[in-house]
Amino acid sequence: MKKPRTFTHDGITLDLSQIKSFHIDTWSPNNRSHILKIELKARYEYLFNPESEEYEKVLINDFIEHPYADYDTADVHRNEWQEYLEDN
Repeated sequence: MKKPRTFTHDGITLDLSQIKSFHIDTWSPNNRSHILKIELKARYEYLFNPESEEYEKVLINDFIEHPYADYDTADVHRNEWQEYLEDN
């Protein structure tokens, strides 16, 4: 397991060692925002199933979405995250 490296940028705090990728989604239901999607590395958790009364191993795929008013702003923030990730 990698050592946690916590960083806060644009109101988002993340463990940099858990980042898998960055995407910008240009489609939204209201067509008014561009969403920076930060995909985190998959992990397993054990969750208790009350029906079987056993713990089950479950794959968790998390992501964080942050909306921006325009593509250029989302792109700038994505590039800043990637730059910081590469530098550290």
